[in-house]
Amino acid sequence: MGSISSTILSHEDGKAKYDAVQKELLSNRQILAHIVKRFVKEFEDVPLKDIEEKYIEPESIRVSKVFVEKNMTNLTEEQIEGLNTEDTSINEGRVTYDILFHVKYPDGSGEEIGMYINLEAQTAFYPGYPIEVRGVYYSARKFTSQLRSIRKGTDYGKLKKVYSIWLCMGDVPKEEANTATLYRFEKDDIIGRVERDRRDYDLINVVVVRINDRVPSEDGTLAMLQSLCSNELKKEEKLRKLEGFGLRVKGAIEGGVERMCNLSELVEKRGEERGLKLGEERGLKLGEERGLREGILLGEERGLKVGEERGLKLGEERAKSTMAISMLRDGMAREQVAKYAGVSVETLKQWELEALH
Repeated sequence: MGSISSTILSHEDGKAKYDAVQKELLSNRQILAHIVKRFVKEFEDVPLKDIEEKYIEPESIRVSKVFVEKNMTNLTEEQIEGLNTEDTSINEGRVTYDILFHVKYPDGSGEEIGMYINLEAQTAFYPGYPIEVRGVYYSARKFTSQLRSIRKGTDYGKLKKVYSIWLCMGDVPKEEANTATLYRFEKDDIIGRVERDRRDYDLINVVVVRINDRVPSEDGTLAMLQSLCSNELKKEEKLRKLEGFGLRVKGAIEGGVERMCNLSELVEKRGEERGLKLGEERGLKLGEERGLREGILLGEERGLKVGEERGLKLGEERAKSTMAISMLRDGMAREQVAKYAGVSVETLKQWELEALH
């Protein structure tokens, strides 16, 4: 494998490891509690501590990951794998969720209702399609996958609500920076009016959060996510900021932040190496192309000049030979004609033979 190909693969490998550590940090129950409270309406009045300790089911938290570090401890008491992060269907493609977990929330009557929450860390704000459409698809797949089979008597009332929350942290434009939007089902009576429990139809929700860490945010949760996901803050500053948001950073969060910062520096270094090697290769190729073009032009110029010189000389010789043959035909002696033409007698004889043909 060429050095440039190796560098590109090394860079992509480092980025994949960085993304994996980022997802593990986001799956920490403390951080999930902040996200759930801010972006899931059912929990906006529930204390953070209760969300973390009572309503997020730790055994359900599932993170899709790639290899991060040899012998790295990926699980802690706050990160326990439960649900499958993949939804597969015979007639549909495979969907892999970044983070998937189950919560129970109080409905006001004392009953606790189950809900699935999918959290996606999106680094490209413009992937070639609307993020909102993908969010609807992910939440719909999780919603329908709750029924492994459909038969007569299937109880659709057991289907649980699904939230798909998309944290966009890539090239978010300033005019949309640090905003969040909820997309959900609404009831709209066309003829007449009926009353229905919102829980019977408001079952698929998508939240798109647009984070730009270069634009300060006054929202506490957004500011916390900016600090957590920033690839510019150093470890000590990042931990200090996270502590300021009330997070207990000792242990899992501190370890994740350290790995994340180390990988960020590695990805940046490999990105520079990749850029340098690609630049050298492109520069060499461009130089060869320019050299070839200039060589062709120079060759054409030289060829034209030589051709003109040879053509002029040939024209002069033909004019001389024509005049000399005419003089010979008028009876002038060969020696005298050769003298006037400035050529040898042998050359003059050669002209005579050529004239005969």
